[in-house]
Amino acid sequence: MRTLTKEPKVIHITKMICKFLGSLNFAFTLFLLFFVGNRSVLSDFETKSYDWSTAKELRTGILHAKIERTSPQKMVINCLRIDSHTPGMKLYTTPRCSNWLAEQSETIRQTTRDFIRQSQKTDQKLVVAINASPFSPWPAPYQKEEPTDISGFAVSQGIVVSKQKNVASLLASKAGSLQISTVSTELDISNVETAVSGFSLCLTNGEPSSSGTQLHPRTGIGLSKDGQYLFFLTIDGRQTNSYGATVSGVGSLLKTFGAYNGINMDGGGSTTMAWWDPSISSSDKCRLLNRPVGNGDDYRDEKSLPDFVPTERANGNNLGVYFVDVEKVNH
Repeated sequence: MRTLTKEPKVIHITKMICKFLGSLNFAFTLFLLFFVGNRSVLSDFETKSYDWSTAKELRTGILHAKIERTSPQKMVINCLRIDSHTPGMKLYTTPRCSNWLAEQSETIRQTTRDFIRQSQKTDQKLVVAINASPFSPWPAPYQKEEPTDISGFAVSQGIVVSKQKNVASLLASKAGSLQISTVSTELDISNVETAVSGFSLCLTNGEPSSSGTQLHPRTGIGLSKDGQYLFFLTIDGRQTNSYGATVSGVGSLLKTFGAYNGINMDGGGSTTMAWWDPSISSSDKCRLLNRPVGNGDDYRDEKSLPDFVPTERANGNNLGVYFVDVEKVNH
C-alpha cells in the first residue's frame, strides 16, 4: 500500500526530471546550432573563393574588390588583383633618399597618396599603390616626411635601398616575373628590379599561418600559384564598422582572393590603399580606397563614428603599379 500511495509522486518527479533534461537538451541543441552555424560562417569566410567577375576594373589588368563583412566580425576589406601578364605592367617602390645611409637614412617617409601624386610628374605614373615595409624609428610624428630606415630587403629600379635580410619579400625580376620568398643574405640579387618586405609569411603554399588573436588594420601582399596574379590587400581596423584582422586572417583572405603565398606587411596606422582615378575632374585625381587611421587612434567606440575622418601616415616605403607604352619601348 505504501508503494502505491507514493507512486503518483514518483511519476510526477520523473516527469519533472524528464522535462528538465528536455530543456537542457533543447538548450544544448540551440548552442550547437549557434556554434556550428558560426563555425560554418567562419569556414565559408576563410575557404570560399572570391568571384572576380563581380569586381570593378580600375584599368586593364587591375580589378578592385571591396567587401564589407558583419560576421564572424565587422570587417571592411579592399583587394586589388593585378595581372602581371598585362603588356607594359611595372612595379615601382620608394627609391633611396639623396643622403642615403644604410640602416639609418634609407628613404624619405611619404603617404601613399603623395607617393602616387609625385609619380605623376615622372615616367612612372602610378595607377594604384599600397603601403609596404615596416620602418623605424617609430613612434614618430605620423605625417612628417623625414629620413627613415626600412626594416627588410628593398630594391627600387634595380638599386638596393635596404640590404638583404632573412625576411619575407616580394621580388620582381628585370624581366617582370614575380615571386614571394624569404630572402637570405646569400641570394643573388643581380636580377632583382623591385623588392619590398614584410614582417612574415602569412600564407605558405596555400596554408594560412597560425597567429595571435589581436585585431589590427592590416596590409597584405599575395601571389597566385602560377605567379600571374599579384594581390594588394587592406583590412581596415580600429573602427566601428571594421575592427581589423589577425595575421592568420590576412593569410586566409589572400587565399580567398586567389593567392597561394602571401606576406603580412606593415599594418596598423600605416595600412593604406589608393589609386589615381581618371574620372575625377579636378587636377588631384588621387583618392583613398580604404579608410586609414594614420594617427594611430582607436575609433571602435560608437560615439566616435560621427567624428571619424581618415588620416594618412607617412610610410617608410610604398609599392605601386604603372604601365609603360609597349609600342614606344619596342621602337
